[in-house]
Amino acid sequence: MNYKKILISTISLFLLASFVFMQDERNVEPSISIRYDDILNGMSPASSIGIILGIDEDKYTGFDTNTAGDEIRLIMGWKWSIMGLGTKDIDDDTTVSLFTFGATYSVLDNMFTSVEYVMIDHETVNDYIRLSVGVKF
Repeated sequence: MNYKKILISTISLFLLASFVFMQDERNVEPSISIRYDDILNGMSPASSIGIILGIDEDKYTGFDTNTAGDEIRLIMGWKWSIMGLGTKDIDDDTTVSLFTFGATYSVLDNMFTSVEYVMIDHETVNDYIRLSVGVKF
């Protein structure tokens, strides 16, 4: 027998069962938003899509990516704060670290806005402030 396949199958089944039975009500929400990067030096609009997983009333996590596909990040939030960790493609050969932190505000039931400070680990790209408006489904 191949014990490695059995072990992987057992772990996969355990993780799937844990995910299915972890809550009676799962709070997974797709989101779309319009981002305005570098609002202090002329706004450059872009759109993004993502998934937000509500952990409890105050905490959430998830991921998002811009529709150009050159930026992806994991996000974590608590009440009004938001932090992100991801990567950004500078050109075809260069991918760098991306760090974001800021605040988000719920405008309506499923509409939100956020302001974030974006730090990119590359000497040719300056840090900037991002403003975004989004909708959760």
